[in-house]
Amino acid sequence: MSDEAARLGAWIERGVGGRVIRVTPLARWRPAWDVDVELDGHVLALHARGEREPRIVMPNRIADEVAVHDLLEAHGIPVPHAYGLCDDPYALVMDRLSGHVDLSFAADDAERSRVLDEYLGILARIYAIPLAAAAGAGFALPGDSAATGLGGYWRRLEAQYDRLMEGRPADPVAEFLRRWMRDNVPPGRHAAARFIPYDAFQFMFDGGRVTGLIDFEHAHVGDPMMDLAALRVRDTIKNIGELSDTAARYEKLTGVAIDHDVVEYHTVLYNAISVLSTGPPLADPLRGTDWLSYLAWYVNGARWAFECIAEIRGYRLAPVAVPEARPSRHAPALRHLVNGLRALSAETDGDYELAGLGRVANHLKRVDEVGAALDAADLEDLSRVLGYRPDPTEAEAELLTLVATAGPEREEELVRLLDARMQRMHLAMASPTSLMLRHPLLRSLRADRPTVRDPNDGWPAGAIPGTA
Repeated sequence: MSDEAARLGAWIERGVGGRVIRVTPLARWRPAWDVDVELDGHVLALHARGEREPRIVMPNRIADEVAVHDLLEAHGIPVPHAYGLCDDPYALVMDRLSGHVDLSFAADDAERSRVLDEYLGILARIYAIPLAAAAGAGFALPGDSAATGLGGYWRRLEAQYDRLMEGRPADPVAEFLRRWMRDNVPPGRHAAARFIPYDAFQFMFDGGRVTGLIDFEHAHVGDPMMDLAALRVRDTIKNIGELSDTAARYEKLTGVAIDHDVVEYHTVLYNAISVLSTGPPLADPLRGTDWLSYLAWYVNGARWAFECIAEIRGYRLAPVAVPEARPSRHAPALRHLVNGLRALSAETDGDYELAGLGRVANHLKRVDEVGAALDAADLEDLSRVLGYRPDPTEAEAELLTLVATAGPEREEELVRLLDARMQRMHLAMASPTSLMLRHPLLRSLRADRPTVRDPNDGWPAGAIPGTA
C-alpha cells in the first residue's frame, strides 16, 4: 500500500471505524480510490473522490458536494452517504454503490425502461425539495428569470474563468458562446426554479434497481429544463432509448411540463460549460493534466453548442474536408515518441499519466500530418468572412474583434465559421480511425424529430470519450 493510500486508510479508520483491508487507486483524470473496510463483522464498501485539478473551471468543488449529499439524503433520495473530507489526500469519502452507470448493460429493454422510470421518480422527489431547505443548505436562490437560467451556475463559472484566464489570450469560441448565452436567455422561467442535479441522469443500477445517484458537481437551484439538456449529452454515452419517449415519461412522472425551446437553449449552455471549464487547463496545463481528454470535452462541447444553435435557427452545418496526410521530416521522431510512450504505459500496467501523454504525442503526430492544411483552411474561411485576407499573425485578433462587434444578422456566418474551426481541431486530435474523432449528433426530445443513432457514430458501451 502506498503512503497516500495508507494515509487515506488511517483517516477512514479514525472517522468511519473498522479496519481498512483494501485501498485501490483508480486510473482516471481525477484522484479516486475504492476502499474496503471490515466493520462489525461485514465489509463496508467505500469510495473516495478526490478534487479536480485547480485550473479546471468548476464553481462547485468537492467540499460543496458534501452539502448536496446531505440535502438529498435528508429528503430520502438514494445517494451515497458522505462520511466527510479526508484532508490528506484531499477526498470526499462516501459509500460505494454497486452496479453500472451505463444502461447499455441492462439485461433487456424491460429492465432499461424500469430503471429509467425509477430514476425519473427520484428526480420528481428532488424537484419536490422545498427551496427553503435548499437555501438553508447554502444554495443561492435565483432572483429573476435571467438568474434562474444563468445565475446559479453560469455566472459563477464565468467569473472563475475570467480569473483563471487573466493574462492569457482570449478564446473566440468561448467569447462567442458567452455573448450568445447572455443575448438569448429565455424569459419567464423564474417560477420554474427547483433544486436540480443538473448533470442529470447520473446514477448506478444493479439487479434492475437504481442503487443511487452520483456526481453532483453542477447541482444548484435552477431551471429543471437544464436537467433535460444534460440528458441530451448524457445520451451520447448511455443507452437511454428513444428520447421523445423519455420526455413523455419525464412529464408524467415529474409533473413538470417540457418547454422544448428552453431545453434547446440550455443544451447550448450545458455544452458551453465544457468549453469554459477546460479552457484554463488547456491553455496552461499542470503536471498530470489529462490534456487530450480535456481537448475532447472542449471540442465536442463546442461542436454540440454550435449544432444546437443551428437547430434552433433552422439550418444545418456542413462537414469540413479531411486533408490528405503529409508528414514532415519530423515524423520519425514523433512516431518514436508515440510508440515509446505506449510501450511504457503497457509495461507499467496502463499508468494513466503515461497513457495520457501518449495520447498527446499521438495528437502532435497528427498535427504534423495535417496541421498546416487545417490552419490554411481556417485562414481561408476567415478571409471569406472578413472580406480580405488578414496577416496570419493577426488572424486570431481579427476573429476576436469580429466576434465582439458582429451584429445578430451575422450570427449564422459566425456559427458556421467557428464550427468549421472546431471540426478541424477535432480532426487534428488523432488518426482518422480513432474513436476520439467520433462525434454523435445530439438527439432531440421532440416527438416530431425522432432520431435513429448509427451505432458506428458514437462510442462503445463503457468507453470514455477522450481516452479511446
